[in-house]
Amino acid sequence: MSNALKYLGGAVAGLAACELVRRVLQRLQTPASRRVLIAVSGTIQDGFELRKNIDYTAEGEPTVKAVFIGYGAVRGVKMYFDVKDSACREYDPAVPHRVNPAMVLTGDRNDTNQYALYLVDERSCLNALLGEPRLLTMTPDAVRIELDDPATSPDVTALARAIIARDGKKEIRNCAVLAVVPCYKSKHFVPAPPVEVRPDGTRLTSFRASLTAFAGLASTGQEPGSAEWNRAVASALAKCREEIASGKANSEEVNGIRDDSLYGTSPACARLSRRMTAAEFNALAAEAGLALQA
Repeated sequence: MSNALKYLGGAVAGLAACELVRRVLQRLQTPASRRVLIAVSGTIQDGFELRKNIDYTAEGEPTVKAVFIGYGAVRGVKMYFDVKDSACREYDPAVPHRVNPAMVLTGDRNDTNQYALYLVDERSCLNALLGEPRLLTMTPDAVRIELDDPATSPDVTALARAIIARDGKKEIRNCAVLAVVPCYKSKHFVPAPPVEVRPDGTRLTSFRASLTAFAGLASTGQEPGSAEWNRAVASALAKCREEIASGKANSEEVNGIRDDSLYGTSPACARLSRRMTAAEFNALAAEAGLALQA
């Protein structure tokens, strides 16, 4: 009887994965409602306060919810936590526990990060990009998901191989995905602890689990957003902030000519990177004395 139940469970899971693939592919090919697959790590993942940022919302338009597909392991990527100070635009003493990761491309295949994959409205990508933390950008094919890695979800593998088959590609072990990466490695980047070190040397990071370890919460069972979680993360970040200020942190990053002030923005610095309506641009152009019209 137990074998029969196991078979039935496997069949149900297989049917669910097939239905997910069908729905995602259908959405991807609908011109009136374009969707994009994107790999992210950080507080826009499920369970964190900024998850809503990858849902598309606009006044007078229906909300398009992001669809979580699963996780994908990417090699050559090392996770750091960007420990910001008061000189950074995004630093907010009211939320001392907020921190974003930065996945640095190292060229070392043992550095492996587990990204979360979502299907989002293409307009959400621009909204998210314009609201990204400092130094982060999106790249369409710099990173590749390892489809046979145990840290890659079966649904992600199934969907990727369906797309590979549709495109007629020969490589079935990995595929590129739009992903968030940093364009510069700051001295404020503190290495995230790996959650798994494999016999072959692979060091796997994953945002929630790595942040849990970083804050010393691994054995507490605390959930993100709880008072104890926030307190522990804020305390760990404060300690790193002090070490960075004193020059004790990031000994691997000793570089006498590095000048972080060349990049990013302070609270006083304006950003032209924004979304605006044609009317808003036209009004700005008029204020600037320009004859330009959107």
